[in-house]
Amino acid sequence: MNPYLGYLDVARILLALGMLGYAGVRDIRTREVHDLLWVIAGASALLLDVYELFLGSLGLYQLALAVGFMGVVGLALWFFRLMGEADILAFIVLALIHPKAPAYLGVFWGWSPVFFPFTMLSNTAVAGIVAPLLAALGNAVVRLRGVDLFERVQSLSAPRKIALLFTARYVRLEGVRGPPFQYPLEGVDGLSLRPDLWDDGAAEKTFTELKGRGYEWAWVSATLPYIVVMAAGYLLSVIFGDIIFWVLFAVL
Repeated sequence: MNPYLGYLDVARILLALGMLGYAGVRDIRTREVHDLLWVIAGASALLLDVYELFLGSLGLYQLALAVGFMGVVGLALWFFRLMGEADILAFIVLALIHPKAPAYLGVFWGWSPVFFPFTMLSNTAVAGIVAPLLAALGNAVVRLRGVDLFERVQSLSAPRKIALLFTARYVRLEGVRGPPFQYPLEGVDGLSLRPDLWDDGAAEKTFTELKGRGYEWAWVSATLPYIVVMAAGYLLSVIFGDIIFWVLFAVL
């Protein structure tokens, strides 16, 4: 193996951690990340890719497949409003940074993910499982304080109530943060399990109407700082490889 490849893996990991670290902080604070970050990180990753293409340790088809895969998946998630623009760009740049698995994974674990972009994507999905668990825990704490979570939606079916517990938060309206952090699921006309994350003005108006009606609590959808979840998935990928593979290996 070319002795420089180990240093390239380190350079790629440091680049990814720097990008995700800064973007994650911005995502937590404002839910917005400037596009210049993706340009700088993407250009830096492309330089590493070109160098590995020159060394012959990376194939052009391999690079194109990695970036194309992340682009198509990201656009599909954006189309269904499951992901924002910054999240798409982060995934694409991650594919540029890591079009293939770090070489040390095969040395440490005896195997290496065949298609590393998919590993990063699947591990991000695994890391995202924490979010509904935290939502349910928060709702449980509110219920233990004696608050009736379903005071205005008693007619809601049991499966829908369970879905609400794991995907939304019942919060006091006087402390609601509003867009882009929280969006109403509950309005004066009833409850919807799917929030409108694309109209901040309408969300603010709904919160104002709920307060005007004298409501103290309401169901809201708290937007997930997805880049933080992505960073967790990335760390799982560069430390352990494919988590789903490990689970299947343990079970089977």
